[in-house]
Amino acid sequence: MAVVTAAGARSGPGAGGGRGAGAAARAGEPGRWLDRALHLLLPAPCLGCGAPLPARVPSLGLCLACRGALAPPRRPACAVCAAPLAAAAPPAGFACGRCRARPPAFDRLLAAWRYAPPLDAVVRALKFGRRAEIGAGLAAGMAERLGGELERLAGGPPDLVVPVPLHWRRRLGRGYNQAERIARPLARRLGLPYRAALARRRATAPQTALGGAARRANPRGAFAAAAARVSGRRVLLVDDVATTGATLAAAAACLRAAGAAAVVAAAAALRPAREGSWPGNTE
Repeated sequence: MAVVTAAGARSGPGAGGGRGAGAAARAGEPGRWLDRALHLLLPAPCLGCGAPLPARVPSLGLCLACRGALAPPRRPACAVCAAPLAAAAPPAGFACGRCRARPPAFDRLLAAWRYAPPLDAVVRALKFGRRAEIGAGLAAGMAERLGGELERLAGGPPDLVVPVPLHWRRRLGRGYNQAERIARPLARRLGLPYRAALARRRATAPQTALGGAARRANPRGAFAAAAARVSGRRVLLVDDVATTGATLAAAAACLRAAGAAAVVAAAAALRPAREGSWPGNTE
């Protein structure tokens, strides 16, 4: 008796077996040859330097040379907010003066890379170029670079992954939420559940267009959290870039108010405006 699987394949006597599989493979050959021919005529350029990429485009859209140029966040840095420190060799776990005086809503801020060429082009392609597949590449790098630190957190590793949300109008214009495109595959790689536990209550101006004081005020009160999803849980809060930390701080404060036991913020890239400029711990 022939059986039709969920994928529509037939098995059993008379189903064709290997002959059917071989015919399907041969049927797909013209498409593969067409892809190769198109790549020869119009190779995808590296997002960093513009050099032609191989037929199998790397996950970050970068050539090997540009991939090797990706830089880690600056060290030494505050153990809480990751802002660069002037001290040459601070003791382990050292927090900057701002974090000691007024701790931010997140317990720690981790980042995989420094926001600098060529990573800036990768992030822009994800956010504004509709290159949604880049999110999985950033997630892979974050899991590789940050996974050990997440396992060694003082209170234990996170229980779930939550992305920083976009307002629905901005999401509609962009086509997706870039933080979500990173957070979903990151959760899979870390073996953690993914939860869209935050929502934007109001639209906010783009942080890149604002000065320091305006950045601090812009995201306050902009988020709402689903308490049933985060209460008593250790949350890994994910965004694409942390510049002043204002958005992450406001989202973390909302999660804390909803009962989250801890919030660790993680960004693909860190771009501190200047030393000690994080607003999550200032008024």
